[in-house]
Amino acid sequence: MRNDDIREIWNKRAKIHAAQKCCKAQNVVGQLYHDSWWHYINPLLSEIPNGRILEAGCGTGRWAEHLAPRGFTLVMSDLSPAMLVKAKEYAEENGFVEHIDFKELDVCDLHSLEDNSFDMVISTGEPISICSDPRKAISEYCRVVRPGGFVLCDAGNKYRKAFDSFQAHPAQRFLHILETGDYASQSGMELHMLGPSELTAIFEEYGLTIKTMAGITPMGTFPACTHYENAVKDSAIRNELYELQRLYGEKPEIVALSSRILAVAQKPH
Repeated sequence: MRNDDIREIWNKRAKIHAAQKCCKAQNVVGQLYHDSWWHYINPLLSEIPNGRILEAGCGTGRWAEHLAPRGFTLVMSDLSPAMLVKAKEYAEENGFVEHIDFKELDVCDLHSLEDNSFDMVISTGEPISICSDPRKAISEYCRVVRPGGFVLCDAGNKYRKAFDSFQAHPAQRFLHILETGDYASQSGMELHMLGPSELTAIFEEYGLTIKTMAGITPMGTFPACTHYENAVKDSAIRNELYELQRLYGEKPEIVALSSRILAVAQKPH
């Protein structure tokens, strides 16, 4: 999919995403995903005090309101100018815009960002699966992070997608998903998915070491199906899902069946 097509899709979604972000009623699926991710971000912050962080493919922004008030300097980048407008409006309205720079950039081409210039790169919501070239995006994350710094990103898991695809429509080409990682969503967006070993290999190719590989909300689908959305409204089920994430999220077997896989990688000193 061309960048212009991706940009147009996300420009159209910007108002919806911003409205969901500002809504006082909690999106329990989104909150579960958010909390599961924060479990991996928060412990690393003490290693980069007052550091510089890139949120790549930021959309309307997920982490700035947690990071900017704690003294971190942020760059929020996205291919969609409409998303960046909404991200900036939210930061201004909530009083944490001062230490944030907003840049319209493709995750596959962070050309205006210098080598080794960030202490951490965070890429959530699968920008590397939505972009035109996941390998190139990861290479850019690895380029801009400093020695000793961290890259955290998640990707769609092609093995789980093939399984879900077969369950929903047995006639679909699930072998094509396994062989290529490519999948066309119902909205028409082309997704490029990876397996855990592929994600590990790409980081290692660019000189980073995988510190953690985890399944994020492993029982869920991406995007979330109605069955899953209804299930997590039950507080008892939701608590069990939190426990699943805490106790088993990093188990290779759980990673393998998760719809989203998260990598925490570090660049050697």
